[in-house]
Amino acid sequence: MKINGYSYSRAWFDYAFEHPEQVTASHGILYLWLVEINNRLGWVDIFQITASECMQGMGCKSYNTYKKCFDQLVEWGFVKVVKKAVNQHQCNIIALSKFDKASNKALDKALMKHLTKQSESTVQSNVESNCDIHKQVNNKPQTINNKRGVFTPPSENDIYNLMGELNMKSGAWSESKIITESKNCYDHYTSTGWKTTGGAKIVSWEATVRKWMNKAFTFEKNKNQNQYGKQPNTTANSIAQANQLLTEAIAISRARDAAGKTQSTSEG
Repeated sequence: MKINGYSYSRAWFDYAFEHPEQVTASHGILYLWLVEINNRLGWVDIFQITASECMQGMGCKSYNTYKKCFDQLVEWGFVKVVKKAVNQHQCNIIALSKFDKASNKALDKALMKHLTKQSESTVQSNVESNCDIHKQVNNKPQTINNKRGVFTPPSENDIYNLMGELNMKSGAWSESKIITESKNCYDHYTSTGWKTTGGAKIVSWEATVRKWMNKAFTFEKNKNQNQYGKQPNTTANSIAQANQLLTEAIAISRARDAAGKTQSTSEG
């Protein structure tokens, strides 16, 4: 079977109808964008992709959302990673899986399964609405689960990816600076058990990373102002300035004395 864009799209929609609880629109857009890239390259076996290009292609501004969709496409067998990028700014080398089993019959079966299930659900709903008098009344109040999700500490790479994403807006930090700050942030909060200075447990590590970056920006700004602007007024600077003024005063006094002696000699 010859592989082309049509066979790839049929394979995707086949899977989408068979697994409606898994797939989202973002998965489909990303996968079809990868198919489009391969089409433009002439249906090569392997090709390179970048996170920024894929995020733009799928209309996604969150790197974490893109990465989750991409990893799941790999998990479901649609994409094969030939060489994984070290970080989001480097290229992944991938290949698209060749779904030779995708056929009209397979897709029709998936569609019929979905439509039959939808039809049965509609019939059941109508039957229940017409037989309310026979249903037992359940007066037990519904309970709402307000428990928060368990906090999961990020990895150093998670922090690096978020810092890189936030830095894309300003471009203030270099690649080496992002690597250094992500490591420092990870090491610091890992040593504190992901707790604040006051000992409270951190709820959102993303907010903590943003705060870390803001503090670093402020520190660098103040450092540059002190370095190129007015020097800080310290005790050592005050003593140095006083010694300089004293030296200049003694030099001026000696110059005046020498000038007076010269004048007296000439008059005599």
